[in-house]
Amino acid sequence: MKKNIYIILIFVAILGITIEATRSQFILQVSSNKSGGSGKEADEPKQNAISQEEIAKLVRERFLILHDSKDESSMAIARNVEQVLRYMKKEYELADVKQFSKPDPQYMTVIVTIENLDMLANLDAMMQYAHNGGNVFFSRTPEYNDSLYRIYRKLGINSINLPIVTNGIQMTSNLLIKGEDAKIGADAIVNSSIPVELNRQAKVHAVSADNMPLLWETRYGQGKLMVYNGTNMQSAMNRGLIAGGISLLNPDFMYPIFNMKVMYIDDFPAPFRQGIEPSIYREYRKDIPSFFRDVWWPDMIKLAADYDVTYTGAIINTYNNRVAPPFTDEEGTDSNNLITYGRDLLKMGGELGIHGYNHQSLVTDQETASHYEYKAWPDEASMTESLTYLDNYIKKVFSAYDIQTYVPPSNVLGEEGRRALKKSFPDLRIIASLYAESDSTHEYIQEFSVAEDGIVELPRITSGYSRTDIHDWYITNAITSIGVFSHFVHPDDVLDKERSNNKSWSELVKDFQLMLEELYEQYPWLRSQTASEAATSLESYLQTDVYISHTDKKVTGYMNNFSEDMYYILRTNKKMTSLVNCTVEKIEEGVYLVHTTGAKFEIGLEE
Repeated sequence: MKKNIYIILIFVAILGITIEATRSQFILQVSSNKSGGSGKEADEPKQNAISQEEIAKLVRERFLILHDSKDESSMAIARNVEQVLRYMKKEYELADVKQFSKPDPQYMTVIVTIENLDMLANLDAMMQYAHNGGNVFFSRTPEYNDSLYRIYRKLGINSINLPIVTNGIQMTSNLLIKGEDAKIGADAIVNSSIPVELNRQAKVHAVSADNMPLLWETRYGQGKLMVYNGTNMQSAMNRGLIAGGISLLNPDFMYPIFNMKVMYIDDFPAPFRQGIEPSIYREYRKDIPSFFRDVWWPDMIKLAADYDVTYTGAIINTYNNRVAPPFTDEEGTDSNNLITYGRDLLKMGGELGIHGYNHQSLVTDQETASHYEYKAWPDEASMTESLTYLDNYIKKVFSAYDIQTYVPPSNVLGEEGRRALKKSFPDLRIIASLYAESDSTHEYIQEFSVAEDGIVELPRITSGYSRTDIHDWYITNAITSIGVFSHFVHPDDVLDKERSNNKSWSELVKDFQLMLEELYEQYPWLRSQTASEAATSLESYLQTDVYISHTDKKVTGYMNNFSEDMYYILRTNKKMTSLVNCTVEKIEEGVYLVHTTGAKFEIGLEE
């Protein structure tokens, strides 16, 4: 009996020591991410599927973007189309309408960004190109003039009238992937459109709030014509319309995507405000720190587990507004939040990034800082010193952890701030700001890319716990064009009536659950990744050269500088007969996710 009691006591002691060790500074100190984002070896050999001589003989996919260099609206649309094709890894050429005569038959599609079709020296040659098997995408409401009147029947139109203002947009097809119900309300978007009545052969993909056709396609001879009867195709948030339109114009069309789902929590871990928020106390009987510890964070952990989400946190040391040294901890901020929430975040497979020493954007321009009621930093040296203080604060808890991701406060960052970051955090390789154009000229807008200084630009696309039509529109367009969901939230949104839309946490968490649940059900193939994992995937994608060859019965892909698997969207109405070095997953009717595992892959097709 005594022997058994001793054994039990020893077991309990060992268990207690183990639990305490798991919570101790020792375990935190050895937490490490030295192996990098995806675990792939940086020097993994690249594979080449095709030689330069063979590439020269390959019938390439080529596109033409026709623009007017004197028209800023035309140029803005052209730049947007250019970026879509660049992400798709398609060859394209830009042509000014003033130097343009007629399209080369080798172009798969001509994207027209001008509104005045009178500027075309030979409109008949453009229509003949389509009749012979080419595709023309009019990406802007054509001007109501003689040239439009000459061809409107060929565009699938029975009757036209003078332009009017239209509001809203409602999809009527799956041109946007899983987006047949995607819409923007009448109060959120305005277009200049031509009232049209279409013939029965025209397939409508989108209409306005009052049912005016906004996007449609029609056959013309052996080719196709597509018309966007609107004036906002220059927006990055409409790139899905461009990608989807090009995809439907060209049979068996295939393009690579990033395939990533990234979720950021800004201002986390960070000091939580002390005291009581009346609405929270009424519902939960807890002060603010206790609410985040006992309610908000357990809810966030459960949502991540239920809907395959991986969080990247953005640490803040303090919320003081100090921008000049000395940088101290006079507010008495301790490391308990960093220990508790940082440990949980890493145990979940998440990542620790940084938001800053405090929430003052890294800019020296006072006008920019004042826009957000911040203080401008006096110089780069002060920024560097504050960031070094932040680094020391983190290293006291996670001494073996390399910070790789920076999220700019209020999405504002100056060049001097960028330099200070690289000095203070030599392992930092990612900046995550914003993807789309903004109403503010101060915000740092990015494309998914690698900058000249080697930093991976990894923008966020949407934010908040609650969905709106515009929020869903942005998500659907981004997933259609580049296969990305990138979102961020703040813990303290629930404390701000404006950011929370005056909703309680119990209401916000239901909204957030619905958002993540629908995303998971509609796009289960998106890879849940931390920011550093996504950056590694993006770098591999950017380094890979892609060449696609078509026949009626087969799509063949060649990749050079290939080291990882790649993902593609394939739009086809044909059946798959054979697969080589790839797998295919049906997303919806006519839309497939292709996962390639070899430098050369093939997909057999039949009617």
